[in-house]
Amino acid sequence: MSVASGVVTLTAKATLSACSVIGLLAVSAMAAPLPARPQVATNPANRGPLADRQNKLIADGQEALAAKDFPKALSLFEQAFRLKPTPELLFHLGKVAESQGQAIVAADLYHRYLEAGVAGTDDASLESLRKQVNAIPSTVSEVTVSGPAGSFLLVDGRLLGSLPLSRPLLLSPGPHRYRLEAKSASWESDPLTVPDGRNAELHLTAGGAGSLIAVLTINSLAILSMDASSLSAEQKKLVEESIGTVARSEHTILLPPEKVAPLLANEPSTCLTSTPCLDRLAQQADVRFELSYSIKVHGSPQQVSIHAELTDIASGLIAARIEETFAADGLAASTSALTRKLFQKALSHPRGTLHIESTPPQAKVTVDGRVLGHTPLDRITLAGPHQVTLELQQHDPYHANISVAQGATAQLSAQLSQRAQPVPPPPPQLVTLPGESNRSRSARWVVGGIGLVSGITLAGLGSSALAQHGTCGDRPAPPSGQPCELLYDTRAIGGGLLGAGIGLAVGGSLLMFWPGRKPRQVAQPAQPAQP
Repeated sequence: MSVASGVVTLTAKATLSACSVIGLLAVSAMAAPLPARPQVATNPANRGPLADRQNKLIADGQEALAAKDFPKALSLFEQAFRLKPTPELLFHLGKVAESQGQAIVAADLYHRYLEAGVAGTDDASLESLRKQVNAIPSTVSEVTVSGPAGSFLLVDGRLLGSLPLSRPLLLSPGPHRYRLEAKSASWESDPLTVPDGRNAELHLTAGGAGSLIAVLTINSLAILSMDASSLSAEQKKLVEESIGTVARSEHTILLPPEKVAPLLANEPSTCLTSTPCLDRLAQQADVRFELSYSIKVHGSPQQVSIHAELTDIASGLIAARIEETFAADGLAASTSALTRKLFQKALSHPRGTLHIESTPPQAKVTVDGRVLGHTPLDRITLAGPHQVTLELQQHDPYHANISVAQGATAQLSAQLSQRAQPVPPPPPQLVTLPGESNRSRSARWVVGGIGLVSGITLAGLGSSALAQHGTCGDRPAPPSGQPCELLYDTRAIGGGLLGAGIGLAVGGSLLMFWPGRKPRQVAQPAQPAQP
């Protein structure tokens, strides 16, 4: 991952100035079609020749706009604005820009017109203007402009207001030329490029011979994570505002929650404590810092303990860590002071470069307890001592202490040792158990044969007894038609003999024909240790 920082170029007629660090603009995405022209309150009638002249210029500009003579309308409204800057003229200038297809310029002028809170404009018209302002694409940058108070600011030859502006300027990405006008003097710069969708600061200073020195600072972007469950909603909001104010003074913008949520939607819950995940956020949104606050309220009178860390995403390491305890009634001021010290400590920490390689490669690299990637690794890092650990499967961990000098590259080349494999246990001693002997087999056949013959005999007897059941046993047999005095009842004994015979026959057969035991090997039981 690379981080661009500290690139400065001056601009004054033929010289360009820019100081670049990472940032992000939180604006609405996807431009929407421009709505119909709203109705706006007119400038109240003023007395005096200056007011009459301005009102005449506004009336003539409105006629030129209605006639679609846009260059003339723009010139007339700009003349009126130079006589006296008024919110009404911001609206008229925005209307000309909208008619000329300059949607971003129009949205910028309308935005400042709305913030002026002009009375007399109907709600429908105000809502129409707000929709245009909210429809600006995400590539538009918000640029805070500072320069000589009271001077008129022109961008690309178009008058956009007088300094100081009430809010940041909306500019499309690309080169823009800036001009300041004050009384009878003017100063102009060469084109200065504004990057896509960034929060930036533009400092304008009048130079010699009509030249304008412009310095563009691209603000960094930070993600704020806070554990403040013991604070009330009001206290938490106060802390967030204090942190945000100090961050802006350090040219850093806190990414708003509505921008953080989409970035973390497909990430694990531990993303903000994982260097690889923070690297992905930096690639997606140019995030440079992660601010982590743990805040607890305790004791009586109430005390507040804050543990704050600033992670430098370029290096993947914690650049500053501060822990303080203070009275709860000074929450805002104390949080601001702590945050200021946190930034100063982090930003003043010198940097160097870390180059780590290993044989074999693809070892996991952990520096000061944070996983930074895999070998070979080249990464910006904080100057000073670091503890490095390399880990690779089937290899012993490699530990080393390394010191990085400011602006220098510290190199570490590690030969990883393959982990010794455990000695396998000796194979078990096997003993052979003999199979069935011939004597045993002969005995099975004899006993089984006896059982089979006996079973068949008993089954025959049982069948015969069952056949005799119910027959006449008189001797001699009575004449035909005479009742028999003795009837055989052999069902019980016959059934018993038959069942016993079948059982003996089956058992004898199984005993004779069941396969005998075969020889087999088994592990010898371990011998008990000798005392």
